[in-house]
Amino acid sequence: MKLNDTQKITLRDAALDAGREAARGATIYAAVNLTQLSRTVAAAVISSVFRIGDEVRRFRDGEISGAACVEAAGDICLSAFIGAACAELAAKRIKNPTLAPILGSAGGVFLYELVRAPMKRAVDALPHGDAKI
Repeated sequence: MKLNDTQKITLRDAALDAGREAARGATIYAAVNLTQLSRTVAAAVISSVFRIGDEVRRFRDGEISGAACVEAAGDICLSAFIGAACAELAAKRIKNPTLAPILGSAGGVFLYELVRAPMKRAVDALPHGDAKI
């Protein structure tokens, strides 16, 4: 069976994504077992690093500006912090060790997404200097 160019690109992308996720999973596993981090915090930190790496790649390739890259990195970090903090809080209240971090993280990120757009509009309305990034 011969593959056309579109199928080759799809297979290559799938293999790259699988490799990236395997590396992410191995890194989270190592962080949990080699440090005193909880699984939730380790997953948030490592996932954030990978997502910021994607934004840096987009900046390097000229897809986004430096300011957009910095803004995306800040948003990723804030979202990860809120998700991890809410997951840890939920783990204290919900006795199911599997369900608690999932619900806490999802709830925290959901609330963050609700306030993110109005908060961004408020920050953009502030007077800015002529700083260029």
